[in-house]
Amino acid sequence: MRFRSFQLARIAGIPVMIDYSWLPVVVLHLWLVSAIFLPHQLGRRVWSPTWGEVLFGTIITVLVFASVLAHELSHALVARVEGIQIHDIRLHIFGGWTRLASEPRTPLAELRVAIAGPACSFLLGMLFLAGLLVFQSFFPETPGAAPVRNLGREMFRYPMYANVILAMFNLMPGLPLDGGRALRAYLWHRRKDILTATQTAKRFGVAIAYMLISYGFFQLIYFHDLLSPIWFVLIGFFMKNAAESDYRHRERQRASEQAERGRSAQWDLAGTVGSVMSTPAISVPPEMRVSEFIDRILAAHRHTSFPVARDGRLHGILSLERLRAVPRPDWERLAVRDVMQPIDDSLFVPVRASIEFAARKLGANPLKRLAVVDGDGFLVGYLSARDLERAA
Repeated sequence: MRFRSFQLARIAGIPVMIDYSWLPVVVLHLWLVSAIFLPHQLGRRVWSPTWGEVLFGTIITVLVFASVLAHELSHALVARVEGIQIHDIRLHIFGGWTRLASEPRTPLAELRVAIAGPACSFLLGMLFLAGLLVFQSFFPETPGAAPVRNLGREMFRYPMYANVILAMFNLMPGLPLDGGRALRAYLWHRRKDILTATQTAKRFGVAIAYMLISYGFFQLIYFHDLLSPIWFVLIGFFMKNAAESDYRHRERQRASEQAERGRSAQWDLAGTVGSVMSTPAISVPPEMRVSEFIDRILAAHRHTSFPVARDGRLHGILSLERLRAVPRPDWERLAVRDVMQPIDDSLFVPVRASIEFAARKLGANPLKRLAVVDGDGFLVGYLSARDLERAA
């Protein structure tokens, strides 16, 4: 979701951009705090704020949105420590977003960047709590000063709760939230494959998004509230789109990396397999469910076999002949690794092997396909009889 934006400031050399969609949210928050929340806390009639309530509502609004900025700034500063360049920080209608020029290189770096924001919000919540306790000790409750004291109390209490809620919401384990990135870091470390980790975190994120949307409709039906349901539904759809966009970005990145390896492998490889191979259009992660492969991959790529790889390393080859032998009721239960032909010497050929050697190996291969790997064991291409015919 894109919005027009302008630069508000630069903090530590990082541009802070404001989307125009953010401005109505600030005004709406100021109005709700000044005209509804503070009068209600003082036991007054709502919709008729005093100048004091408007003043303290403005202070509270500034503190809340400054806290959101601090949350994003902590992501940016930790990312910079990890050697990641920062495009900018954007504040928009749904909160904030730190745009990284590149992604963390390791799961631990991903985890540190992810938890920096919630940690900052929890710390701010504790600081506002300390400020509240100090304020209450210096301004004891007296009948004449009760309104001012109550307004001052909310100046600390409201941002305290806002920061704690912000931290807890962001720790929910689904993309694009910080908890989803932490979950991805953990799965990335366990599986050694960021794409399948992103896929799982995306599914959690989509599930959370549907929960928010459902809760919005629940409030609309049972409490006849209008503003909150609209907000929950919008946030839910934003989360769903952002989670799916993150996964699509990872898929494109994986395909680009494989294509780059293929191009690199073809340098100075005249007369070898690397000069005639095809770059694989797609490789399949071994953890993918057969049902998902059929619905998403096979529907878009009409090949008779697919290389199975995790993080660029070849695990086997999935042929449609083996796939047809799988009963339909087992599609959801089985993963690609359960159906593929596990990798052995007959299924792959080194990128620098001679074309004659590859032709003999291809002739003895029942799949009539060979995966091509580089010297480090990474998948860089795919070889078929048609590739050899074109080179002849």
